[in-house]
Amino acid sequence: METLVLIVLSIFAFLGMSYTILYFLSQYKSTYPDKGLRIILYLPQNFSSKLEGIIRQIFAESIPRRLMADGKIYIMASGEDVETVRILERLSNTYPIEMLPEQISYCMITERENISDLQ
Repeated sequence: METLVLIVLSIFAFLGMSYTILYFLSQYKSTYPDKGLRIILYLPQNFSSKLEGIIRQIFAESIPRRLMADGKIYIMASGEDVETVRILERLSNTYPIEMLPEQISYCMITERENISDLQ
C-alpha cells in the first residue's frame, strides 16, 4: 500500500514540476532585435468606427513583435477628425502608439517590377 501511495505522489510531483516549468517558459518573452521596420497605418477620413478594434487586434496578435519592428504603431490620421484623435489618445495610454504629423513624405509601393524588364 505504501508503494502505491509513493507512486501516486511521485506522479503528482512530476506533473506539478512539469506545469511549473511550462508556466515559466510561457512567461518568458523572447525579444526580437529591432530590424528598423516601422508599422505605419494611414487612416482615411471617418475611420473611427473600426479603429479601436484594429489596434487592439494588432497588439493582441503581437504583430509588431513578430515583424521585428520597434514595437510601436505609427498612425497618420487627419487632425480634423476629432473622434479618431480622441480614440487614439485614449489607446495611447494602453498601447505604444505614436501619431505622425499630417504632412509627412512617404513612399508607397503599389506594384512590383520584373527584374527582367529593367535589364
